[in-house]
Amino acid sequence: MLTVSIAAYNAKATLPKALDSCLVSGAERLEVIVVDDGSTDDTAHVAEEYAARWPEIFRVIRQPNGGYGSVQMTALAQAQGTYFRTLDSDDWFDPDALTKLLRYLETCSTDAVFTNYCTVRNNQIQDVFSVCEGHKEGYVYTYDTLEQPVLNMEIHALNCRTQMLRAAKIQLLPHCSYTDMAYTFLSMAAVQTISFCPVDLYHYRLGRDGQSVSIESYQKHFEDYVKVTEQILDAADLLPGGNKGEILRGRARDIAQYGIELLLRFAPDKKVRERLEAYDRSLRKKHPQISAKMYNKNTKMLRNSRYCLYGLLNIYAKVKTKHRRQI
Repeated sequence: MLTVSIAAYNAKATLPKALDSCLVSGAERLEVIVVDDGSTDDTAHVAEEYAARWPEIFRVIRQPNGGYGSVQMTALAQAQGTYFRTLDSDDWFDPDALTKLLRYLETCSTDAVFTNYCTVRNNQIQDVFSVCEGHKEGYVYTYDTLEQPVLNMEIHALNCRTQMLRAAKIQLLPHCSYTDMAYTFLSMAAVQTISFCPVDLYHYRLGRDGQSVSIESYQKHFEDYVKVTEQILDAADLLPGGNKGEILRGRARDIAQYGIELLLRFAPDKKVRERLEAYDRSLRKKHPQISAKMYNKNTKMLRNSRYCLYGLLNIYAKVKTKHRRQI
């Protein structure tokens, strides 16, 4: 019923917990594909031990390093499950929730199934994201009949019909960070029907060194963020009108707008300011309709001041970020 794709790069220490969380009641309905993305440690050997012991569940594919997008393309091409989803090698599933999801999928026919997810810090659940709240369990929705006007389109919440993904011919950029954003956006652009299975399935680990959502990583890989944002905006520009177009263009706008928020959090200097101006001007030139709907206060102040308020807004963004960390 379900293929789980695990991108594994130098994940020897954390991979066992991820794989153990897949050993649940009803696991015979589950396929777990571990793609070793050119690891230099014993990641592949760890995965192969599980595949040798439970060959009906686990499969291992080794490939030269190609990055997260390349891994998902490899796994999707090999997937045998009716549905497809991802699991990072340092995260894990709640076993009871996974068992319930597998049962749910047996009678499901929608293109996308949403589940809830949690963030975890120091082995303690920090937040539960109730993606399914406000929607009827098992009801078949379209974009026009959704109970809530906004969807939480994080990859942790999304399970998609495999054949739909293949038919959409989704292509993710190799050797590029933040391709999970493109995966969810392009998947949801192909989706026609949606349902909700309200289980707290995915446990997303926070606070890991080198995590892609750290401000240091964003600064190091900001050009990757821009590439992925462009891919999303190009797809958003082709969407039709109606609720589907509005919901997805709103998501694309938020992703583009977050690029400005990131630049405001970087250490201030002339090059960062120039990059911010160039980034925003490119958005306004290439994607004027979406750019015009960027109502964020910081964005409006920057544009109205012709970016003269960059220094002040940079200080404000840093104070805000520091306050969040203290909380």
